[in-house]
Amino acid sequence: MSDLAVAKDPRQVVVITGCSSGLGRSMAIEFDAQGTYRVFATARNVESLRELPAGIERVRLDVTDSDSIKAAFKVITDSTQDRIDILVNNAGVNLAVGPLVETPADNIRKTFDANFFGLIAVTQAAVPSMIRRRSGVIVNIGSVAAIACMPFGAPYSASKAAVHALSDTLRLELAGFGIKVVVVAPGAIKSSIADNTLKNQSAHGSSESGDLGYLPADSMYKHVEDLVKFRAEFSQQGEPTPSETFARNVRKWVSANNPGAYLFTGKKSLTVWISYYLPTRVKDWIIGRIFQIHRVGENAHKNKNI
Repeated sequence: MSDLAVAKDPRQVVVITGCSSGLGRSMAIEFDAQGTYRVFATARNVESLRELPAGIERVRLDVTDSDSIKAAFKVITDSTQDRIDILVNNAGVNLAVGPLVETPADNIRKTFDANFFGLIAVTQAAVPSMIRRRSGVIVNIGSVAAIACMPFGAPYSASKAAVHALSDTLRLELAGFGIKVVVVAPGAIKSSIADNTLKNQSAHGSSESGDLGYLPADSMYKHVEDLVKFRAEFSQQGEPTPSETFARNVRKWVSANNPGAYLFTGKKSLTVWISYYLPTRVKDWIIGRIFQIHRVGENAHKNKNI
């Protein structure tokens, strides 16, 4: 596209991270389908973006690699004449499902590297273009897990809670430049997250061959490994909201003239939001019942690992 054509292009520029599958892919397709957005879909492996609609532009971007981030935004800003209207920080991982006391520190760091520090690095790369135009929207994908912390998912919940806190601060710091900051907290959205979690844990050394594959054979929690599996698959139980519906809700929300600071969307999201205001003892009782937490330590004298 020539410089003149770019200058005359009325479409807003949208950059979305983590588009290889799931929510990122659905959001890229949703924005592109409107015809009023120029969409840049990014992923660590650009080949994973091959089947996206032809109008979507594909860029390699690894949120944990500073050189990759720098190169990606050079490609984007060079081709848009330094224009970025909407940044969607969607890329993330969950490499640490299981009891916190047995989770390898390296898995926790990698979860934060992608979900939190990577988000910061991408935001720092995109914001200067927005400031120069004195407009823009930053969309940070958080999670209801940030406000309803469930057992066997502490690192992921903590990383998303950090995203929520960071966004609240960033919203104030960027308001004077005309930049909006929105947190999207998905509830139960249809995705392959459970399968990816098990695959990622195996790849990063937190599980060995066992009954279910979530915990090593010598785990002190081996007797409740089914509860760990239940946590990993929790968002996919019942009838989770289709990712296409989620993407449409996000697009409508962030396209408003003055989008709200938080969007809770997807099955169970409203319930979780309401539960946040319950007394801690009540929340613990409800979540404990759901996850049968009373079984932890049950018949401990028979557990050869304790």
